[in-house]
Amino acid sequence: MADNKYCYPNSNVLINKLDIKDMSILQQAERDYTFARLLELQKKPLKGKFDFAHLKEIHRYIFQDLYEWAGKTRCVNISKGNSEFCLVQNIDSFAATIFPDFFNHCYNVKDDRNEFVRIFTSFYGEMNALHPFREGNGRTQREFARELCMKCGYVFDLSHTCHSQMLEASVLSFMKADNSKLQSVFDKSIILENDFKEHDNLNILSIDDLDISKEIETYTYYE
Repeated sequence: MADNKYCYPNSNVLINKLDIKDMSILQQAERDYTFARLLELQKKPLKGKFDFAHLKEIHRYIFQDLYEWAGKTRCVNISKGNSEFCLVQNIDSFAATIFPDFFNHCYNVKDDRNEFVRIFTSFYGEMNALHPFREGNGRTQREFARELCMKCGYVFDLSHTCHSQMLEASVLSFMKADNSKLQSVFDKSIILENDFKEHDNLNILSIDDLDISKEIETYTYYE
């Protein structure tokens, strides 16, 4: 089923500022532009209160070159398999139960790494269930998480996992409310800043982490 509110007529290609109407070409353009913006955020993270407005500003920054709706919540309902992400009419109220408690709770336990990972995982799972944007939720969530970890004295290094592991963990969290695999991924990926040995922070952005071809065309859209 095509999404007529966001896609070109009779197509699954998102309407974009570059007016690209070929899916594979748009995927490559999205990869290139978002990679460049994420590198900029590596050097200069966006300042914010780690609230919903902060998440939306990160999304706007990453996707500003591609979509007019960058930074805006979706206006269509989406689902994966038999499970629905947050309904459009509930996005703001659900977000209010996640932000800014996400940062506050994590910051309060930042000196206890195991507890930090546990609480971080729980809130990350809720943020994933929110899925507030039409496209680019994964990349936005991960950048938000990276900035939050950094503020709490940790490095969020996804080179310690891969796309398939992250996807499997996220699906289990979303569909079964089981955060065990997600917590296992983050236990490897969240590293105390003082223990982080790499000098090239680009390792945080692994190739698999930017495999956007597996992040699009996987939703069901409905009114």
